[in-house]
Amino acid sequence: MRQVLRTGAPAYEKYANVALEKWTFQEMLDTWSEITGKKGVFIETTLEAWTKLWGPAGNELGLQFKFGEACDPWEERDDYISPEDLGIDRNEVVGFRGCIEKLKGFF
Repeated sequence: MRQVLRTGAPAYEKYANVALEKWTFQEMLDTWSEITGKKGVFIETTLEAWTKLWGPAGNELGLQFKFGEACDPWEERDDYISPEDLGIDRNEVVGFRGCIEKLKGFF
């Protein structure tokens, strides 16, 4: 947010595409397993079963997964502004591995 406000007019009416890493779910699961020492596996299920298991929050997450299958939400288009255009320093961003390492105690 800080960088969007600092950038000003060039960021107006743009989506901030600040995904500095683009990992597959398998890459994320493998990294999570490596860091936590826990096994992880994907299982196929239905949105209905997921909702029964996790309630409204699970339904929302399931819908987000379905949306992610239908399109690439991080596809770079003309109405997006890049991290570079926003002046985001890649060294300032923790990234997926860094986040999981910091949250390891919660798993």
